[in-house]
Amino acid sequence: MSRTPTLALAAVAVLAPLTMSGCLVTSGKKQHIHGAYVQPGTISKVRANHSTKTEVEELMGTPTETSINDDGTETWTWKWTKHTDEGGAVFLVFAGGSEKTVHESVHVKFENDVVVKKWRD
Repeated sequence: MSRTPTLALAAVAVLAPLTMSGCLVTSGKKQHIHGAYVQPGTISKVRANHSTKTEVEELMGTPTETSINDDGTETWTWKWTKHTDEGGAVFLVFAGGSEKTVHESVHVKFENDVVVKKWRD
């Protein structure tokens, strides 16, 4: 009896799973945002010496906090936390994951109800 069919069958049994990439690698990413999130491009629509408090609130929503500065100006702040979970596995043998939490904020400073400064932390 020849060994060739047995070796060929064994080779197929070992190599077949390697061709099924859907079974070899899995990954996933979940992102959760909590707080008064401001989209990255939104702050660019706020114009210094032009935009008013009403326009800023319509564009970015209610701020997380407001404060009156020593010089009489007012600063509005939007704060949020972005939490990202990532994980993956290779051929159900190696698995790993990571978590990342980032605290971000946007600030707009007003003088006489008009924007004088804006920035993102």
